[in-house]
Amino acid sequence: MKKNITILWWTDGFGKWLWRFLLKNFSSNIKLTITWRNKIKWAKVSKELNCDFYLDNIKASKKADIIIFSVPIFCMKKTMKEVLPYIRNTAIVLDVTSIKGFTTKTMEKYSPKWVLIIPTHPMFWPYYNTIAGQIVVLTPKKEIKEDKRYKKFKNFLWERWAKVIETTSRKHDKMMAVVQWLTHYNMFVLWETIKRLKLNIEESMNFVSPIYKIMMSSVSRYVWHNPKLYWDIQMYNEEVLEIHKIFMETSNDFNEFVKNKDEKGFINMVKWTQKYFWKKNTTAWQKYIDKTTYLISKQTKKIKLNIWKQAEFENIYSWDIIKDMIIDFDYKNIFLKGWEKLDINEREIK
Repeated sequence: MKKNITILWWTDGFGKWLWRFLLKNFSSNIKLTITWRNKIKWAKVSKELNCDFYLDNIKASKKADIIIFSVPIFCMKKTMKEVLPYIRNTAIVLDVTSIKGFTTKTMEKYSPKWVLIIPTHPMFWPYYNTIAGQIVVLTPKKEIKEDKRYKKFKNFLWERWAKVIETTSRKHDKMMAVVQWLTHYNMFVLWETIKRLKLNIEESMNFVSPIYKIMMSSVSRYVWHNPKLYWDIQMYNEEVLEIHKIFMETSNDFNEFVKNKDEKGFINMVKWTQKYFWKKNTTAWQKYIDKTTYLISKQTKKIKLNIWKQAEFENIYSWDIIKDMIIDFDYKNIFLKGWEKLDINEREIK
């Protein structure tokens, strides 16, 4: 018998990835329903997806065996309060937000008594065909860990080589205040500083070290996504303000070292930081960066050695393969004999 799965408030980002992932793994065993908030797009999207559509969240969820809340953080609580009182006692409920505290409390408050609640945070961008090597954080209550349905869900992730981390909602949000907020803060301040300096970014790439290029790639990855998501992460994670306070104090300390020409203070601060991080940790991180730069160099060398030869190029997102003769390349593109131009960062030479 097919399982009824409902994704609430499907979007072009993670919701669309989730739809594809479920159909890829369970197409013959599930009946998928998606709620849609944009009436104008409905007709167009209906042709693309082989799913049932509803604008009514309650109607879409009443008969569902599994309900997945793929809803923007700012309206998650409202949607849960609307839907959860009407779902089956035997249902499984998941949310995929990057904040677990308030969503978990809301699910527990409004769900029927026997509903299985699995707060879930997939920590990856929705661009990959696989979850192999990707981190999925689960924050279930202690008693839920013994439920057969929960174990089955966790095993499903493991069998596809995902890295599963089990923790509490509180610890998750504390970690995210650092892992997400601190990262976002650095990236946006760096980007805004570059903008105010009126730096020619294209020109700066002629002077870059591999580390600078990796850093700029990371910055652009964050900057070009929906700023409302980043704002919501600041607003709904209760652990953020303490991190903010400490970061600003630290930034001010380093500013004072430079203003006062305090070489000793600066060097001592860095040395204390080095001791905190331990040599074994920094060595491991250095190897991670070294491997990244090594793979880039290896790819470049392989392309260069195959100019005027037939080669295969695999797309890192879709895994489709193009076969043709290489005639030239630069740091952006690979040029093929058939006049096709491939993005060098999007393709891997086989």
